[in-house]
Amino acid sequence: MKNWLKIILSMIFLFGMAIMGLIVVVVIFNVKFLYIFLGIVILDLVFSLFFFFSKRRYEVKFSWIIFINFVPFIGLCSYVFFGRKHHYSNKKSLLYNHLNKLEYDIYLKKNKVALSKYTAPTQKFRNVIELLMWHANKPLYQNNQIKIITNGTNVFKSLLTDLQQAQEYILLTYFIVADGELFESFLEVLKERIASGIRVYMIYDHVGSYFKISKKSIKKLIKVGVRVYKYLPIITPFISGNANYRNHRKDVIIDGLIGYTGGINLADLYADCSWKFGIFHDTQVRIEGEAVRGLEVIFADDWYFVTKRHEKITDLEPTVLEPKQYNVTGKSHLQIVNHSPNIDRSITKDLYISLISRARKRVWLSTPYFISPNDLIQTLIMAARDGVDVRLTIPGLTDKIFVLDITKSYCKDLIAGGVKIYEMNNTFNHNKIAIFDDDVAIIGTCNLDYRSFFSDHQTTAVIYDTTVVESFLPRWEWDYEHAILWCEWPIKYKPLSYRLLLTCLKLVAPIL
Repeated sequence: MKNWLKIILSMIFLFGMAIMGLIVVVVIFNVKFLYIFLGIVILDLVFSLFFFFSKRRYEVKFSWIIFINFVPFIGLCSYVFFGRKHHYSNKKSLLYNHLNKLEYDIYLKKNKVALSKYTAPTQKFRNVIELLMWHANKPLYQNNQIKIITNGTNVFKSLLTDLQQAQEYILLTYFIVADGELFESFLEVLKERIASGIRVYMIYDHVGSYFKISKKSIKKLIKVGVRVYKYLPIITPFISGNANYRNHRKDVIIDGLIGYTGGINLADLYADCSWKFGIFHDTQVRIEGEAVRGLEVIFADDWYFVTKRHEKITDLEPTVLEPKQYNVTGKSHLQIVNHSPNIDRSITKDLYISLISRARKRVWLSTPYFISPNDLIQTLIMAARDGVDVRLTIPGLTDKIFVLDITKSYCKDLIAGGVKIYEMNNTFNHNKIAIFDDDVAIIGTCNLDYRSFFSDHQTTAVIYDTTVVESFLPRWEWDYEHAILWCEWPIKYKPLSYRLLLTCLKLVAPIL
């Protein structure tokens, strides 16, 4: 069935009963309908009371209660299909499952020994490393060579070259896979590598790739030998409660020796091709060394989840205590953070708050969507008031209606608190990057919004290396030269009716 037909059927299923209700109001308005309407209202109120006492963030509770009660029936249906809290009970850590408890403890102790050798200038971020290591089980990887690639065309040139050199296996995870010239180039390289005996595994998100990748293209992948699965497929019109939880990663692993992560999907528009929203501005990081193991663990977890553990990847299951020998000259220290919605607390949000609160010189952030929890906003304001150079770069153009202006509405308190807001001129800034002082850089797939923090699967590379940060600074300076620095909050010049609409949308933004 065509994708557009599936969408139409879904819309009919979701709103059919609401339309029938309107017909009842107009045509058969009588006492019986009043009882039905009253029953719906009571149901909404009872459910709101139940939801109020549930274990969810207060912003999420508030947004759902408003939506359910002000949009009767449709709001409740939306929650049933998209808002339920879903736990991935069968998706547990590969590291923990395939090692016994003693081995796992030894592995973490080895990382603690490495941590104890840390000296300035990263000493002030030592607690951040420990937060990820001991509270989120994210090891500290040493001996890594880092290359930050700041243009989509350059990313794909580098990636295709590395893919052509693969000797054992290739692992691909993308939120968006789209038909086009880039897809065909990937297909040719994968076909040639598979013919040489290389195994290729691929995961793509069903929702992210909707309307973008055809069944014909998927069949091409399968035909050349790619083992491909879609992440949490949506079977319309019967949408399950986990439909809202998507895989937003853009990770590539080659032979366990080279890894990529960042904001760039497998689609032509990321390679500076023509696009109605202007230039696509993004960043990817290339990793050689021990930290690639962290990306492999993430892929293996996702693979076992999408295949329901029916298809093993034996190459990814050697004992962690005997890692591969990496022939790299770099000495960068990394932690790979894989955030998933099966945990109540966002480790990625906690990571940002911890880094911001410890910075003393600069906090520079760049994101396409800033619809952020209040605790993160307040931490940024406090840092700015303490004299830290706090900057936030957002897009000048966006791909989603209202989202850019909602992002700007969240910046009102920031600009009042001394945070510098930069708006990329006629550019869709899709970066998910940050630097803290001269010590730490972040490159990953996570936006600074509720969806990224609490609903989607994300990958974040946390790099502790002053040399890498120094090499990254020219990119930021270029952005600031080509961006508009706000002198005041621009939304105040919008019509009152539009500002009221944004206020309403902001009330439900945490659930979008």
